[in-house]
Amino acid sequence: MSSTPFGEHLKREREMRGVSIEEVAAATRISTRFLEAIENERWESLPGGVFNRGFIRSIARYLGLDEDSMVAEYSLETKGKVDAGVVPDAPMDIPRNWKPAAVAIIVLIAVLGGATFVYARYGGRIAARLHGKRAATASTTAPAATAPSNDASSRAKDATPAMGTSGGATNSTQGPSAIPGAAAAAAADPLELKIQATRTLNVRIVADGKMVFDGTVEIGQAKQFEAQDALEITASDPSAAIFELEGRPVSAFGQPGLPGTIKLTRSDLKTPLGDSH
Repeated sequence: MSSTPFGEHLKREREMRGVSIEEVAAATRISTRFLEAIENERWESLPGGVFNRGFIRSIARYLGLDEDSMVAEYSLETKGKVDAGVVPDAPMDIPRNWKPAAVAIIVLIAVLGGATFVYARYGGRIAARLHGKRAATASTTAPAATAPSNDASSRAKDATPAMGTSGGATNSTQGPSAIPGAAAAAAADPLELKIQATRTLNVRIVADGKMVFDGTVEIGQAKQFEAQDALEITASDPSAAIFELEGRPVSAFGQPGLPGTIKLTRSDLKTPLGDSH
């Protein structure tokens, strides 16, 4: 086992083989910022626990190093330090008596999620249409006695040209009908990520630079997350779950059985999903 600090040893082995960090990231599907954190021994910047050991095994395998030896060296280097990312292993199966209830809960969550999505996206438009129909009905059923006199009508006609010329009257032309379109153009719908676990796995989700989930997703469990611009996923085994962005499946990332990281942005909706970052 090398007496050189672990990160420096790993960096030296990579440089001796003439391999860049970007090449290691492309081959192992590990983010470059995680690779740099390992080489600089910034353990607090890593997910921790099984994720760190999985990263080191993938790097060692790509560089042709002994995986067990590198993991042992890492354990010796970090001995006694806080390993914040450790998550206890969850049971791999659900008792049979709970399976029907679990399926019913998943269906209920899916229905509620769909209803929430429809209301969030189309609720404003539906309310605006109902309001317009009520206003039109009220105007057609108004009593004839409320019609203005001829003198009042002529005064209204005389005042009409000024409505387009005076500064204050010009603003009145921008009525409520212009508001829904402007609001729809100004506010972008959030990105929606859905995770459906086929096996129990550990997942960390970072939305717009802020961690929103770090824990275990059990078999058969579904979770949803939202972000305005970007979602970063780190999974202990990406092949143990189905990932969907805005209803579109995310291509497989990482190696089966090993940790993987992927960053998804709004621009990914225009291209095939699954490019790792």
